[in-house]
Amino acid sequence: MSILLKKAIKLSLLPAVLMIAGKFLGLFTLIAVYGIQFNVGNEVTGIFSTQIFLPNIETTLFVNSISDLVMISILGVFTIYMILQTTILQNTKNNPRTIAKVVKFNILKWVTSSTSTFLKIFIWTSFVVISSIIVIINTLQGDTYLWIGITAGVISLLCIWGLMKTFEIETEKIYPSRNKHSYF
Repeated sequence: MSILLKKAIKLSLLPAVLMIAGKFLGLFTLIAVYGIQFNVGNEVTGIFSTQIFLPNIETTLFVNSISDLVMISILGVFTIYMILQTTILQNTKNNPRTIAKVVKFNILKWVTSSTSTFLKIFIWTSFVVISSIIVIINTLQGDTYLWIGITAGVISLLCIWGLMKTFEIETEKIYPSRNKHSYF
């Protein structure tokens, strides 16, 4: 197995766990807070054999919608955090004014961490897009509120835009633009 594939698998574990944990956290928190009665059953008709049955359609819509929102929010917040961290880190390397602002706001320690890389952001963005697709499909099927589907789409687009900006920053290191460097 190649080193890149091993690293990609290793970086994929946390977002995969957070995706599943976010869905279940939202689900079971709502069930506990609102005291919703539920049953767990096994049906072989769907993709998943173990299913949670709620008392009525309105409750199912509410619980599914909020758990979708929790799932996409957890992934989106972490991904946008990494994108911002990488963007600010790269801007501080290229712009002395940004360094002064970072020191002024006392976030130098937050920025100096070099744990954010393009591969990590790509993997997290991929999980955000997959989660958004799931939420949008649930919305189109009427299993999730419309505003949550729209929110998932917006979060997905923001993460994709951030991924493209991160890609531009990374390619700028390899292929600097001509207007920044003069060879004459």
